[in-house]
Amino acid sequence: MFWRLVLIFILLPALDLLGLLFCSNMFGVLGFIFMVIAIIGSGLLGAFLARYQGLRCWIEFNRQLDRRESPTTTVLHGILIFLAAIFLIFPGLLTDFLGLMLLIPPIRSLLISYIRLRFEAYRTQTNNRHQKHQPNQNDIINDIIDVDVE
Repeated sequence: MFWRLVLIFILLPALDLLGLLFCSNMFGVLGFIFMVIAIIGSGLLGAFLARYQGLRCWIEFNRQLDRRESPTTTVLHGILIFLAAIFLIFPGLLTDFLGLMLLIPPIRSLLISYIRLRFEAYRTQTNNRHQKHQPNQNDIINDIIDVDVE
């Protein structure tokens, strides 16, 4: 978990900065100005899309609750929309790209399918581990009493 946080909070902004520096060196002042405009534009577009899609997600969440359905998928969509908004707040090419990709519903659906598969595999693995090490009641009593019959 520590290395994932390092990746997110240190490596990702560093890659964004390197991308900005590369583009400014490659294309000069005009490239730098274009990158700044692209970052601001994608941030504004992403903020609008995140707000719009977040509102739609909230409405669907309430509809599912009214129908007494489980809003699991809608909650996951909402979390990914929130993550997209966070990516769009950070200035940079890579974070803006990731944020905009998370705002595309089919990509979010694919990511949610992947998350569910990983969660099911983890749950199956932990259930199997707990079933193997779960002692029956006789073993517990024998361990507590520890009778030595001669």
